[in-house]
Amino acid sequence: MSALLKFVICGEFMPSKNKKIIEQTVKNLAGPIIKELELALWNVEFYNDGGDYILEITIDKPGGLISLDDCERVTRALNPALDEADPIEQSHSLVISSPGIDRELKTEAHIGKYINKPVTVSLFAKRPDLNLEKNFPAILKSHENGSFGFEINNNIIIGLQKKEIARLCARDEI
Repeated sequence: MSALLKFVICGEFMPSKNKKIIEQTVKNLAGPIIKELELALWNVEFYNDGGDYILEITIDKPGGLISLDDCERVTRALNPALDEADPIEQSHSLVISSPGIDRELKTEAHIGKYINKPVTVSLFAKRPDLNLEKNFPAILKSHENGSFGFEINNNIIIGLQKKEIARLCARDEI
């Protein structure tokens, strides 16, 4: 609460609506540029980190690992386009990163890619009724309209709602 109050008083509070508009604008701008470099746009996040604004663009490489050279190529290709479009009023840092091997599944496309594959599910709270801890491994079986189906403990299928899941991660295959 005090951190939020501090940002409002300093005039640095960023409503989530503006954040979403910025992220979507950057996705629309960056997607084709990144694709032209034979890479894939994984995610875009704009956030305030201790008073410093960060535009983090996460890239992926189909069938391979992201290298430092890949991040540098994307930075060089995106900087002029971002400067020209100027979608962000605040002074910010641009970070180009890899989703890593243990990648968080945030979008419908991410989730769809990992159907029938192993994931780690992190819940907001334990589910004693289903004998689930807050974190557990599973096979993602289905996802539709905010409902997930997971296979756990040798073929037991459980259903969870998106609002119950704090984080969903998959280990990428190398």
